[in-house]
Amino acid sequence: MELVSEQDALVPGKAIWLGIRFDLEDGWHTYWINPGDSGEAPRIAWRLPAGFEAGEIQWPYPERLAAPPFADYGYQHQALLIAPIRPPAQLKEGQSAKIAALVDYLICQNVCIPGREQLELSLPVKNRAMSSAARDLFNTTRSRLPRPAPRDWKVSVISLGDEFLLDLKGQQLAKAPQFFPLQAELIENAAPQQTTPLPGGIRLHLKKSTHLLQPIARLRGIIVLGPEKAYLLDVPVSQKLGRVRRART
Repeated sequence: MELVSEQDALVPGKAIWLGIRFDLEDGWHTYWINPGDSGEAPRIAWRLPAGFEAGEIQWPYPERLAAPPFADYGYQHQALLIAPIRPPAQLKEGQSAKIAALVDYLICQNVCIPGREQLELSLPVKNRAMSSAARDLFNTTRSRLPRPAPRDWKVSVISLGDEFLLDLKGQQLAKAPQFFPLQAELIENAAPQQTTPLPGGIRLHLKKSTHLLQPIARLRGIIVLGPEKAYLLDVPVSQKLGRVRRART
């Protein structure tokens, strides 16, 4: 792991993007904000100089890591979790500041290994900053951050029997999207997410988790339609009785 910066210096009063970079050996993985059936998401506690402020961690969309009969949500090979850090306007050129992050994490293969590391980075203060060597990694990470759903989409969710029926209507929809819930124990993570066609769109069948004991008011998560195409969903859930009949594709 390493604490990296998108720019080579701090500019007084202007936010800078920092990231926790994970470089994982083949076969190992770490976890998304919702880890799925097992595991634990990384926890990051910033250690900042006086007057500095940290924004929220931004999570790229994950992979579904199948280990039947379970499935986890996480990252393999390399991952970068980014956050904006705003220094105070009173900083003076020629100074420097040390930023640290205490990271609790879990990496897994056939076994899981917990860890804790304090990562540190010192940056000079300048009136103008340039891109760092990590710029391309930040750009790649941003391309995998979920965006708001397009305005022309029509999205609805029905709770029916043991499924959530997620209906998407709009242009350029993938035939095999993947939904990642932000809430744990909402769906069966390892169950196939099958689709049926709708006029102008698709219906995604999400099997409810056996641990879901109460109706939910909203379905929150991200829908991934392909590389660099992930969108945030926060949709009210309509409750209906009975079971759905369909021919799955």
